[in-house]
Amino acid sequence: MEKLSQEIINWVRTEDKRVVIGIAGHGAAGKTTFANKLKEQFMSKEVNYINTDPYIVSSSIRKHAIIHYTYENKEHHYKMTACHPAAHHLESLERDVQMVRDGLDFYTIDTHYMEREFISSNRKVTIVEGMSVAFLNSDLFDLKIYFYTDGETELMRRSSRDVAERGMDIEYLRQSHEERRIQYEVFMHPYHERFDIIIKNSAEGFCIEKNTSAI
Repeated sequence: MEKLSQEIINWVRTEDKRVVIGIAGHGAAGKTTFANKLKEQFMSKEVNYINTDPYIVSSSIRKHAIIHYTYENKEHHYKMTACHPAAHHLESLERDVQMVRDGLDFYTIDTHYMEREFISSNRKVTIVEGMSVAFLNSDLFDLKIYFYTDGETELMRRSSRDVAERGMDIEYLRQSHEERRIQYEVFMHPYHERFDIIIKNSAEGFCIEKNTSAI
C-alpha cells in the first residue's frame, strides 16, 4: 500500500494541472484507510478531501424502497442498500466534482456525523472517496482506484467496526450481510472494470489486480 501511495504522489508531482483522484469500493474494503493515508502524504494546503457518504440517500428512506433482482437464477426482494446506484445523489456529487475541475470553491455537505470542509480551487490534488464514486462519470477523474474484498472478510471487518464503533446489533448485521453482498455483486461490482487500478484487499493481503494508469 505504501509503495502505491508513493507512486501516486510522484505522478501528481509531475502533473502541471489540478488532479482529481477517485477512490471507490464497497464498505470495509479499505478505501477510506487508503484515502486517509494518501491524504496525509500531502501538505494540507495542497489537498482537498471529499468523502461521498453525505451523498448517500438516508437509510431511513431507503428502508422503504424494496427492490427486485435476480442472482444466480434466484429472485430476491430486499430493501435498497448503498450498493445500488439509485441510493446516491449522483447529480449533486457530479456537479461538485465538476466544480473542482472548473476551479470553483465550495463547502462540502454538513451532517451530524461529518462537519463541512472548504474545498479550495487553489489546491493541487482533490481526493474523492466513497461508494458513490463507482457510479460517477469516469471522465471526472484523472485517476480512478477501486477496492474490494471477499464476503467473509467484509463481514469480519464490519463486525468489529460497525458493532464496536457504531453500536450496530451483531445479529442484524449478520442477517443483512448476505443480501447486502448480493446487491453489491449485482449492482456495484460490474462498475469496477472502468477503474484504472483495481485492488483486492482481503485477509490474505493487499493485491493489485489491475493497473492501467500512467503512474
